[in-house]
Amino acid sequence: MKRLLLTGAALVLLAFFAVACGGGDDTKNDSTVVPATATAPAAIDISKDDLGRSVKAPANPQRVVAMSPTVVELMYAVGATPVGRPSSANYPETAKSVENFGTSYQPSLEVIASMRPDLIIADAIIHQPMIDQLASLNVPVWAVKVDSFDTVVSGLEKVGALTGKLEKGQTEAKALEDKMAAVKAKLPAQQPSVLVVVAAGPGQFIASKDSSYLGSLLKDLGAKNVAGSEADNFRFPGFADYSLEKIVQANPDVIIGISVGGPPGTPKTTELLGMTPVWSGLKAVKNGSVKEVDHVIYLESAGPRVSQILDELPRLLYPNVFASR
Repeated sequence: MKRLLLTGAALVLLAFFAVACGGGDDTKNDSTVVPATATAPAAIDISKDDLGRSVKAPANPQRVVAMSPTVVELMYAVGATPVGRPSSANYPETAKSVENFGTSYQPSLEVIASMRPDLIIADAIIHQPMIDQLASLNVPVWAVKVDSFDTVVSGLEKVGALTGKLEKGQTEAKALEDKMAAVKAKLPAQQPSVLVVVAAGPGQFIASKDSSYLGSLLKDLGAKNVAGSEADNFRFPGFADYSLEKIVQANPDVIIGISVGGPPGTPKTTELLGMTPVWSGLKAVKNGSVKEVDHVIYLESAGPRVSQILDELPRLLYPNVFASR
């Protein structure tokens, strides 16, 4: 989604951070447990979704609507193809050919109904307020929550189980766990201090806290988030207003900039910070430890592409340990 960083973009920015942070009429059912195969390590209980709702999902759904880019990516990662997607879901490339129902935030129930789904996989972070509306289509609605590395792993397992791709889901989940374990095995004792900053308007910067998706990944990788325990002084949990004065005071070892769009020519977050006289004196700048990262992968759509983050982020945090490629 495009996010304007100029005056008048507040409503769009609200929607963006609703994704990045992380009831109703439940379908009555008996417990649903997908058994393990000979090669799968354990059964996956999908009798309740990640909102705690009892949902009876079909054993082998043929027409699944994926309600967010995260869900779309989870489905493709386990070898399943949705029949419906939000207009902003464009990864992998083949997803672009799938019919869209509007945006994740303003889906057309009429279009979703026309897709004749036998299962709707919702995003627990985005769709909790509209679960009742989705359930009104008389189709099982299963909400999955992905807001950390661990929930990416469990999301792969659950979506695999939901779509009849149990073994593939568990295989992909295990591959991610193995990759994280290999990274952690090489982490040094030192804890670099890190600031993740997003430009949110003229002169306004927002820092990612420990409770955000990227904040949780920094903890997994042994880094110290300088804004990790900031007070909830921004409109969404997981992020905090962070002034230039605080940035200078923190003087982090590493600065990660995230830019969330805007009209052509809109400066990137680190470019905006670079316009301040104190920028050149920061440790991260002097050490060449400043990087702009992809806003979709790192902030907007938590999901299987966390594998890419595990290729990139350790090299930024520990350049002497993880060689650049």
